[in-house]
This record gives sequence, structure tokens and C-alpha cells, in this order.
Amino acid sequence: MRIALYTYNTKPRGGVVHTLALAEALKEQGCSVTVFALGANGERQFFRPVRMETKVFPFAVQQHEAFESRILRYIDTYAEGLSQESLEVFDIHHVQDCISANALHRLMTQGRIPFFVRTVHHLDDFTTPALVDCQNRSVMLPEALITVSEAWQQRLQIDYGRPSSVIHNGVESRFFQSKQDQQALKVKYGLQNRTVYLTIGGIEPRKNTIGTLLAFERVKETIPDAHLLIVGGTTLFDYKYYLEHFHDLLRIMPPSIQEDVQIIGSPDNDTVQELYRLADCYVQPSKKEGWGLALLEAMASRTPIVASTIDVFQEFMRDGYNALLADSEDIPAIAEKMTEAVSEKDRNRLMTINGYETASQYTWARAAEKHIEFYEKRLVSHGRITESR
Repeated sequence: MRIALYTYNTKPRGGVVHTLALAEALKEQGCSVTVFALGANGERQFFRPVRMETKVFPFAVQQHEAFESRILRYIDTYAEGLSQESLEVFDIHHVQDCISANALHRLMTQGRIPFFVRTVHHLDDFTTPALVDCQNRSVMLPEALITVSEAWQQRLQIDYGRPSSVIHNGVESRFFQSKQDQQALKVKYGLQNRTVYLTIGGIEPRKNTIGTLLAFERVKETIPDAHLLIVGGTTLFDYKYYLEHFHDLLRIMPPSIQEDVQIIGSPDNDTVQELYRLADCYVQPSKKEGWGLALLEAMASRTPIVASTIDVFQEFMRDGYNALLADSEDIPAIAEKMTEAVSEKDRNRLMTINGYETASQYTWARAAEKHIEFYEKRLVSHGRITESR
């Protein structure tokens, strides 16, 4: 089976990490896979080496460009790049985001591809009209949808009247295999004798990064050596007002807190793996998520977890069993859980064991098998003959 996967970025965002891991797992199942992407700031390759063919279309950022104009230019750039490719060689066209979906629909209307499918990881509460339209069209235009959780399957049915197939993320095997010494890693990163809290995903509203910051401020009252690492955050979308609000809050906090909030842009694969291992607690009190891939990676790395009580997290986490959960709006409760995660050693050791077992249930090999079954059903419905796997 010849599969084209489409993603919107080359940086280590959740959807991009998902796309590359899925592509490699599909290849191991015997499929021929090519991954297409947009490269912001002229990027021409992904954040890590990949074991399949890739094609990145560089996107040049223009200063002072209106955000709505930029969204339309994302789609134009992607569609123009893809129009030069031999797309007819692929059996399946599978997009992972709204930018890719709108570009693929344009090519479908031109007769370049017969159909395409989409994975909906989550839907955002956009207010920019161009993004609202981009997102709505990306849900309604694909022939069939995949979701990564039961919660989003229900949401798509209720809000859009669209059925979808649930296929969960997997966890890369490297996270289970890491045996690096935590203290040695802390020394490497200059964090010796610090209690390290880690959150991955950058500064975004749905990640509730401001909530994490406010909870950390409270944690510092009882754990003076606490240090917060905020990692990642490269996106094509515009969260500048939220980002400005975050930094405004940080600036008025005491120097003792400002000095212990460290922001790391887009680390490479090895760095991410090391950060999970050195962290004393992984924190993600999200207001909205598609599934929670970073949480499962933290579980596989045997790192204690504090997360929110949103429905999607409760599909694989239970408070006190494999994680500590708090309402995303309850800053004191989040802070209390963050303190418990590093102080109640015996209970937390048991939770990390349970978390490791939870993460081991989700593999990319299993996800790839379910994707192939999904693809085959689409091809049968079109009367297309597929190659032997």
C-alpha cells in the first residue's frame, strides 16, 4: 500500500510527532510511505531524522503580514507545492490538520486525487475567521475521519454530525528503554539540587500554561528549590496575546520565581528524552487535548504526573492510580498535586509503576495495524485494487 501523510509543520509538535511515528510504523508493516509538510521560516527537513521519504515545502514568513492572510498563504503554498508532485502514485492520502486538509481538498477538486481522509487530534476555539473556516472545512471535507480518543469521537458526532474511527496514539519504544541516571542528567543541565517540574507543548491556551505558572508560584512557597521547564511551542497558529499575557504575569512575579522558570524552544529528540528522565514531575493541567501523547511518554519514562481532569485524560488516567489529577481551573488544587507528586515518595513510586504499565498498552505497531485496516476499507469502498502488504 502506498500512503501519503500530510502535516503542517516540521517542529516537534504533537501532531507532527504523531505523523512521523505513524509513518515509520506503517513502513515497518510493509507500506510505502511519504510524509509531506510545510516548513515554516524556510525549513526543509524535520526536527529529527526519519526512516521514510519526506518532502517539505518551505514557507517564507513575511513581516507585518496580517494573520488571516498568512493562513490563506499557508494553504496556497502547500497546495502549490503538492501540485508539482506525482500524487497519483498513492493509494491513500491522509491529512493530520486543517491546513493540510484545505490544501488537499483543492487538489481533489482539480481531479489530482480521488479522496482523502483526516485524523482530528482536537479542535481549537479559534476566533480568527480564516482559522474558523479552515477548521470547519477540514472536518467536513474529508471522506472519512479518524480521532485519537472517544471524547473527540463524541464531539465530532454531536457538533458536526460526522462519525469517526478511534485509533489511539502509540508511544515510541525509546521512552521505555531509557535508563539514564536522573542526577547525572540534572548535573548536565545545571539543575543539580533542584526539584524539576517539566511541561511540554509551549505557551498555549489549551495547554493552560498560565495555570501551570500560577500553580508553580504557589509551589515555590513550600519547595524553594523548585524549577519549572517549559518546553516546545513552535506552531503555525497565532497565540501571541496569550503569550504576552504569560510574560506580563511572569514579569511581576518575584525574582526568585522568574529565575526558576526556564523556556526551551524546540529541543531535539535526545533532549526531550533526557528532560523526561531528569524531571521530578511532569505537569500538564490542560483545558483541551486530543489525547495526551506527552503524558504517555512521561509515564513510559517513569516520571510522576500531574494533569487535569478533562474527559480525554480520564480515558487512560485515574487519580491516585497512575497520575494525580486536578481541575484545570483550580490553581490551588494543581499546586497541591504538584507538591504531592514530589513529596509522597512511596505512593508516587507505585503510581509510576502503574503509569509505565498503562503506557505499554499503546504501541505504534498496533496503531499502524488499525490504520491499515481503516485504509483498506476506504479502498474497498472505491473499488481500488491495493498492492500486497
